[in-house]
Amino acid sequence: MSVQTSEIVKKARSKLKKGENKLSAQIALGIAAFEEGKISEAVASYEKALKINEDSAEAHTGLGISYARLGDLNLAIEHLEKGFKLSPNCGMLANWLADAYFDAGKLDMAIEKYSVAIRLNAMDSNAHNDMADAYRIRGEYGRALELYEKAVQIDPLDTNAMLEKAQCLVQLEKDEEALQVLDSLIQGFPSSRDCSTALVVKGSLNLKAGRNLDALANFRQALEFFPFNRAVLFQAAISAIKCEKFAEARQFLQKILEMTPDDKRALTMMKKVGGQ
Repeated sequence: MSVQTSEIVKKARSKLKKGENKLSAQIALGIAAFEEGKISEAVASYEKALKINEDSAEAHTGLGISYARLGDLNLAIEHLEKGFKLSPNCGMLANWLADAYFDAGKLDMAIEKYSVAIRLNAMDSNAHNDMADAYRIRGEYGRALELYEKAVQIDPLDTNAMLEKAQCLVQLEKDEEALQVLDSLIQGFPSSRDCSTALVVKGSLNLKAGRNLDALANFRQALEFFPFNRAVLFQAAISAIKCEKFAEARQFLQKILEMTPDDKRALTMMKKVGGQ
């Protein structure tokens, strides 16, 4: 427990002992427990707070977030809904509620609440990004693309939104536009986790377009991030074969077989390139 959190807990317990500001004290204990990963303790403190005042937006919100962390999404939604009704102008709370619906697979409700979060805070890049995710999952790539673009406008450092924007462009069969976005991500954020995935997507697009040497270069670079990813190794092997670099193809396939000796695709391809 950090010094600051320890001090908050100490003051809250002191207030409870004196019978002063009991609601605020229980909420403070709930927040402290949550931050320390003691979710069950957080739930207990928030429930005590609601016994003091059942109309506490802070307590309902804290309880909702805690239940979400515990995986009980029905209770999370119930309390976050109550919290939002008590504090309807809180965009962050609307976003948390949308997240709970999203995690529960209720995408229509998630989109509705993300829309509210955006209305309350037009510069909330997370809400734009998460709402785009919901549309993407529903297969509505055009609408998702618009939201990812807005997320990037708000936060130019949002590499995940850039990557998902490119993925939507691929789904919309706009490969060259997707490559432009991928290049911006790869060149601008070379050490990011999303850059590694962007390299895989770019490699796949280049392979599809017959740019085999470019594809091989992309997969080689991607493997610096994902050295044990069988799917990337297999695509790298295909690229190498198309470039007639059979020794390198065998190296990629051998790595797959070291991890999964009975991989049928790798075994079949290994025979075709002169491996054992």
